[in-house]
Amino acid sequence: MNPWYTRNMPFFFLTFFFPPFALLLLVWRWDKFTTDRGIKLFFTVGMTVFIVFGLLPRGSLPIVLPIIFGLIALKLLLNLVKRKTG
Repeated sequence: MNPWYTRNMPFFFLTFFFPPFALLLLVWRWDKFTTDRGIKLFFTVGMTVFIVFGLLPRGSLPIVLPIIFGLIALKLLLNLVKRKTG
């Protein structure tokens, strides 16, 4: 059974109100999202870009983007280590 946040409407509201969190959740729990991964990824990235470039104060971009990309890189590294050891 899939978690509640993988269904369309909860994920839509989560993405609408907290886009960077939804993007991290999507990347972190990629295997839990069995359907519509591509559409959810496209929508989440679009909303995150809108928030980062449109609504955040000037000067916060160099702080926010490395955090987001660092967490995504950490997840990819953890997947790689898990695949090598397991």
